[in-house]
Amino acid sequence: MNLYKSAQFRFLRSDDPGCVQTLLPYLKMYGNRCMSYSTTQPGLKHALYESIGYISWLEVRNFLQGRSAVVLSDPVADSTHQLFLIKKLEERLGQITLVQISKTLAEKLFNERYSVYQIGVETELDIQTYSLSGKAKSSLRQWNNKGQKSGLIVEEKELSEVNRKEINRLCQDWLSNRGGKEFSFLTRPLPESNEEGVRFFWSRINGKLQALAGFDPIYSGGKTVGYYHNFDRLCSGAVNGTSAFTLLQAMEKFRLEGKEFISLGLSPLAGMEQGYNLYGPLQKLARIFYEFGEKVYPFKGNDRHKSKFCGRRQKVYVASNAGWFRTMIAATTACGLELQ
Repeated sequence: MNLYKSAQFRFLRSDDPGCVQTLLPYLKMYGNRCMSYSTTQPGLKHALYESIGYISWLEVRNFLQGRSAVVLSDPVADSTHQLFLIKKLEERLGQITLVQISKTLAEKLFNERYSVYQIGVETELDIQTYSLSGKAKSSLRQWNNKGQKSGLIVEEKELSEVNRKEINRLCQDWLSNRGGKEFSFLTRPLPESNEEGVRFFWSRINGKLQALAGFDPIYSGGKTVGYYHNFDRLCSGAVNGTSAFTLLQAMEKFRLEGKEFISLGLSPLAGMEQGYNLYGPLQKLARIFYEFGEKVYPFKGNDRHKSKFCGRRQKVYVASNAGWFRTMIAATTACGLELQ
């Protein structure tokens, strides 16, 4: 029996009642990318092929190119079916851009005549073998020691167990030091209520909330194999290194549970080295933004912080069936970076 012919095609929205529960079985089986859980965030649309998987996108409108679809990460499906889902979406929507996809999928799309560009690197830490030894991790050791001496207490609690007003004050304080704007799409919004598999750790000194760290589950074959450090909020008066200390405390708990890795996520425009980069105008523009675009996004600061953890760096890509200029406009609009 042809699986593609027998499968039913459904369109869903994340805001629809029951949508997330419908997607969850596929997410638990195939959601092995750090951004997989983010495909359930509000505002996204989904094309679900029952018994195969789904693909998620944000519809963006721009006066330069009208309406287009920006797909978030690899389709949540077995790798043998991902290209099929992309092609079916292309048939229905026409122009599409895929953001933060794996090298394997990027190569397949390049062979399908998509334009492909590297957009940065993702950093992963091996939980079971990770240690703070070595000269390169001296900053981490200092932060860890400072956190212990300052009296920081880190506890895991559900969102529902923490006063929401306290959380909102922390988030407002954090945003006030970052231009007052939350980014979207690649950074999903902090949830209002508990979500299945998502875990939060809270750092306090003398009972006062200093920071929170939230982790989205990363799945494989129905099991949680790791976590993506997706949420990081810090008060302006926090002890230097509080964020790293909180992460290290969470990692130790994950280690005892037998989890495999933590993803620190994307460092945009970092690690743009020779290799499978497919250089073009967009690639050159990316280098300029990394060097001089701190007012748009803290590219260098983000990369420097994550590099202190000395993890594995894996290249990630954007692919599109449009030209480089339309690819740039679609991707930046989806992420809330209005460049036009």
